[in-house]
Amino acid sequence: MGDAADPREMRKTFIVPAIKPFDHYDFSRAKIACNLAWLVAKAFGTENVPEELREPFYTDQYDQEHIKPPVVNLLLSAELYCRAGSLILKSDAAKPLLGHDAVIQALAQKGLYVTDQEKLVNERDLHKKPIQM
Repeated sequence: MGDAADPREMRKTFIVPAIKPFDHYDFSRAKIACNLAWLVAKAFGTENVPEELREPFYTDQYDQEHIKPPVVNLLLSAELYCRAGSLILKSDAAKPLLGHDAVIQALAQKGLYVTDQEKLVNERDLHKKPIQM
């Protein structure tokens, strides 16, 4: 019985966000935040997410919330998609995914199609500014 680890030593602490009333909850922001958190965690690994990418939003002087420029730049450059796609799709190490089109093609080969409101998304759509979430 003495071999069991002390449960207090194994406990991890997590930051629990404040619970908002249903009528004040921003579903669109939550969806974007979850998608970005998942993508960044897949691209870098949950323990290796760069500090500037841990919270993807900032609030400007007019109290408007925006996605941080480094996150937007990574999305526009396809770096996050390529990193995550290469890991998830187990791409051949000799032929890594390079660019939006390569990610879209690799997903299509697996039977997964990138759509927005039932319209296929192409590389041109993923380069548009302002970014379409």
